[in-house]
Amino acid sequence: MTSEPVTYLKNILAVQHISGLITSEGYDLIDQEKLVTNHNQAKILARLVKEVGANNYNGGYADGRAEQAFEDGKKMGELLKGGTAR
Repeated sequence: MTSEPVTYLKNILAVQHISGLITSEGYDLIDQEKLVTNHNQAKILARLVKEVGANNYNGGYADGRAEQAFEDGKKMGELLKGGTAR
């Protein structure tokens, strides 16, 4: 049975629509190892999970934009040289 603070953590993340950032195995591990034993710890962990998720998303978005800019520049260079863009 999941402890009440871990359930509270799940609820916080669900309300923020980021509950998928921790798997059910992750919640089990948090519960088994007693990493969250009160509501304050649950709030802090929820905030950290949100920050890590946001940073991962933003990093991936930036990487994707850089890659797309490179491909666009490559195509433009080929067009300017009279080649064909693919």
